[in-house]
Amino acid sequence: MSKHDVVVIGAGHNGLVAGAYLAKAGMNVCIVERADYAGGAVSTKEITVPGFKHDCCGTGHFLIQYNPLIVHDELKLKSKFGLKYIYPEAPVANIYPDDTNIMLYADLDKTCQSIAKFSEKDAEVYRQYIIGCKPIIDMLIPGMFSPPVPLGPFFAQLDSSPLGQSLLNSFFMSAWDVIDDMFEHDKTKLFMAKMVTEPLVAPEEKGTGMNLYISLPILHYYPVGIPEGGSGELSNSLVRCLESHGGQIRLNSEVNKITIKSGKATGVVLTSGEEIEAGKAVVANLDPRIVFPQMISDVDSDFLGKVQGIKNPSFSVLLSHYALNEAPKFKAGDEVLKGHSIEPLPWVEEFRRGYDSLRYGEIPSAIQPLVCVQSYHDPTRAPKGKHVMYMSHYVPWDLKDGGPEKWDEIKEKVADFILDELRKYTTNMSSENIIMRKVHSPMDYVRMNPNLYHASIDGPGVFLNQMFSHRPIAELGQLRGPFESLYWSGHAFHPAGAISGAGRNTVQVIMSDLDMEFDDIIA
Repeated sequence: MSKHDVVVIGAGHNGLVAGAYLAKAGMNVCIVERADYAGGAVSTKEITVPGFKHDCCGTGHFLIQYNPLIVHDELKLKSKFGLKYIYPEAPVANIYPDDTNIMLYADLDKTCQSIAKFSEKDAEVYRQYIIGCKPIIDMLIPGMFSPPVPLGPFFAQLDSSPLGQSLLNSFFMSAWDVIDDMFEHDKTKLFMAKMVTEPLVAPEEKGTGMNLYISLPILHYYPVGIPEGGSGELSNSLVRCLESHGGQIRLNSEVNKITIKSGKATGVVLTSGEEIEAGKAVVANLDPRIVFPQMISDVDSDFLGKVQGIKNPSFSVLLSHYALNEAPKFKAGDEVLKGHSIEPLPWVEEFRRGYDSLRYGEIPSAIQPLVCVQSYHDPTRAPKGKHVMYMSHYVPWDLKDGGPEKWDEIKEKVADFILDELRKYTTNMSSENIIMRKVHSPMDYVRMNPNLYHASIDGPGVFLNQMFSHRPIAELGQLRGPFESLYWSGHAFHPAGAISGAGRNTVQVIMSDLDMEFDDIIA
């Protein structure tokens, strides 16, 4: 039996963040990982042909840009361990069927000019909306990278001021209701509505209005970054940091059981039968639905029922990786290539009906993919003159005809349909431009990484009842429990999915319980 102070289950980027901070604090840290590589969904591989670096899942580094981990370089990932961010001028470019576009630039004036092509009124409303969100952002951001405050006091604080009351009211509305009240032009509405769907929730679902105050305004205050060399360079820098402080990662080491003795987590047992002891903490960088009852069976039935009742996002994604001879040429103009995400959209009715199709397990008839040509911004991603393209599209997890298992049969056909639709917006996406394509369906993601439960790449659904200190359930919302010395991190927990570096939150809880000062690590 090997012995450590802390055992972290899962070397996804949040597990690596937690492990690196704890190792820097002087603890003996061991991270055990089922796969043969570290990074989980934040990894980069030559998926198609050699020399073409594809981000396996997560690509845009958005939330993490305002995490003190990056802002203050607390682990020296940038200054010492090789992490270098590139910041595209425009986080998002939306393209419409008539080959026009709205560009979301980091620069607010340029964004408003783009909107004003269609509605000067909407441009001014948008400007005031972004300016008005600044106090909200200043209020919310510190709480995103600390353990969440209890939901009751948080709502009470919001309810104590006119600004907070306005925010609270929007929390209970659908994003579409808020957008429809604010803007007049369909292109502006589409531009806004697509942004709030990124956490895999439909814009007309109640409780999604909060996304308007988190996902979009922040892009004007904190840029979207892409690591030079691929998304996985964040994970690689964390591995170097962890190991420099004496921590270790054990790959090909799947956990079968978390050991509980006298109400306390004391270590793990691998599928090989090997036991690893944790003297101070076990950190599960996992969705709790794959922990209970598989890894811990002796739990209260009421608690288990709540875990099993965690709701998935409204839909999933199918991701196609392309190696290209040249970058796509869009009919909407070369300007759209400045966008990190290039998002062709249908007209409003087709856009809205698409989410109804997803709800019933059907493939939408009109596409709204997210296209990233990372090599346009970072030439190290492909051989000279060549390009990589990342194209994700919303699809159901549970297909109406055949369920999730049907994906093995239809994924290439669905990817062909999406490509054919993209060709309507481009001039050079013929087969001659495509060197190779690799398609990952929702079912593929679950096989590659069981922590992407039901292909929930952003974790449990980002619904109001599963957010803040209730993410994913109130009993686990403070990143600990239900046993002593058992802690949690990852996309299933506050502040939710995407690439956030929120393992930092878990470290603060652990150190508080151990009477250690977190500020001493980051000084």
